[in-house]
Amino acid sequence: MTFRNTRIERELPQEVREWLEEEVAEQEERYRKIVAEMEALDPTRDQWYEEFLECIQEHGFNMDGDQRVKIPEHDLPVKPERKHKVVY
Repeated sequence: MTFRNTRIERELPQEVREWLEEEVAEQEERYRKIVAEMEALDPTRDQWYEEFLECIQEHGFNMDGDQRVKIPEHDLPVKPERKHKVVY
């Protein structure tokens, strides 16, 4: 056995394989629901980003203690073209 090959192959009982298939199906269904909820939040999330970027431009953020720094527009991040990704 090498360092990279640490997996022991063995035959799982039918009952265990069925249980695993059920669990995987349930988790995938939960994941699909979470993704749908996150995609439904897209307009609200975009508004939150806009409000945050506006706030750090107008009021700045705390850099050290009570010292605030305003972020110039050219330093603001650019919104990516891709969708939000749900990872689990």
